[in-house]
Amino acid sequence: MSNHKPKLIIVTGRPASGKAMLSGKLGRMLWLPVVSRDEIKEGYVSTFNTSHDNLPEDINGTVTEIFFQNVDFLLSHSVSLIAEAAFQHHVWELQVTKWKEIADVFLIICEVDADVATERHIRRGVDEPKRELYHGDNKVVHFKKTGEVLPPGAYAPPSLDVPTLKVSTLDGYDPELEKIKEKVASSLSLSL
Repeated sequence: MSNHKPKLIIVTGRPASGKAMLSGKLGRMLWLPVVSRDEIKEGYVSTFNTSHDNLPEDINGTVTEIFFQNVDFLLSHSVSLIAEAAFQHHVWELQVTKWKEIADVFLIICEVDADVATERHIRRGVDEPKRELYHGDNKVVHFKKTGEVLPPGAYAPPSLDVPTLKVSTLDGYDPELEKIKEKVASSLSLSL
């Protein structure tokens, strides 16, 4: 079985582009675990029983390193998985280069208009007030204080030398979920 490489499906996109929901659905459909950077961060913050804002300034860097180490560990032990995070090109590039040596990699980029993503992001922060405790969110805090929505930040999606599928999450999924599953499974030779 030494010739079988683990499969890595990366699901990324700007914040509030629908990554977590798509990852969860694909994980169930493909029988793969999902490693979520946000969930790791929530567990990390919970350990200290305080808010994100009361932790060291580089908490995001620490959590990102833990996320990458977890994906490294699983792949190095022949566990195929889905890795979900809102990273931009410069963050993913070096890691994916390393992962390509030990895994077959497929990239899914969740796409939605920046203004729609910002609206979703604010609504999520308002609807889930505890989220601020775990993630510290200046845009949501600003909105709650002023009612003003700050403009969306720049986002540079990954452009990597791996099979890539762009998925619109504006109204459901385009392509539809079954087609996404088939494309990923076919590219990575996963059994359905």
